[in-house]
Amino acid sequence: MAGIGIVSNPRAHRNRQHPEAADRLARILGGAGLLRQAETPEALAQALRELRLAGIDLLAVNGGDGTLHRVVTALEREWGGQPWPRLLPLRGGAMNTVATSHRHGLAPEAALEKALARRAAGLPLPTVERDLLRVSAEGEEGRLGFLFGTGIAVSFLEAWYATGHATAGRALLLLLRTALSAAVGGRFAAALTRLEPLRVVADGEEWPADAYLSVVAGAIPQIGFGFAPLRRCDEQPGFFHAVGVTGSAAQLALRMPAVWLGRPWRRPLAVDAVARTLLLDGREVRYTVDGDLFTAPRSLRVAAGPVAEVVLAG
Repeated sequence: MAGIGIVSNPRAHRNRQHPEAADRLARILGGAGLLRQAETPEALAQALRELRLAGIDLLAVNGGDGTLHRVVTALEREWGGQPWPRLLPLRGGAMNTVATSHRHGLAPEAALEKALARRAAGLPLPTVERDLLRVSAEGEEGRLGFLFGTGIAVSFLEAWYATGHATAGRALLLLLRTALSAAVGGRFAAALTRLEPLRVVADGEEWPADAYLSVVAGAIPQIGFGFAPLRRCDEQPGFFHAVGVTGSAAQLALRMPAVWLGRPWRRPLAVDAVARTLLLDGREVRYTVDGDLFTAPRSLRVAAGPVAEVVLAG
């Protein structure tokens, strides 16, 4: 049986709070695999090289969503055309949406123990295939991830990070404050929910609006707190679900219960599509990939990327 590799990011939220977590994971892992810490791109590349040469078939990532998107981007470079190891997301970050979308609610140590126990018993780990997103700004190599967003997705994250305490509790309070402010036309929501001029083309078909509250796309259905607006993400292999919100912040706030329940999107609030490619053209387009923030000078391309096999919590 091939081994388990663990990449642990010391800068991830939970790992900063619990710097001993990597040592605990290493003790639990024992002789079943290797753990490597990586807090720089160079260290991550070296860690993945060592894990590939060790012949791992399962890669656990001890960090949050941001760590995970950097790992899968580097994983593609290191593994090339070889089959990837299965991915086990551990809840080591401030944002753990990818882990939650795969039903992982346990602490990293408990999740690793559970995976080891199944392997020791000869039981297969349940998995699901995800078509990752490849997000490329003009003139850049691109990055892989599970979730993409513009507009309010970015401004919400900026406001959350600005609190200095990027915890789930702070995010929930910020979400509630934004929704209540939007429902009454308050200034707080207005500052976060400006429509941004964008031209959007999905698989060659131009969307009708010229400004969006947000454009989001995902390889997973959830975006956090149980909201699953991207439920069509696995409708067809090789595609992802994209949504362009064209309605007002107040309209979106009133629609939030339906979004939480995963109801289909309806115009005039939003346009959506299951697509292979999404082209966005604007000026200084701010966007997020799995919680990390970036700016594209003008155009962006989101495309279905490589397939990752992600472990589900049993």
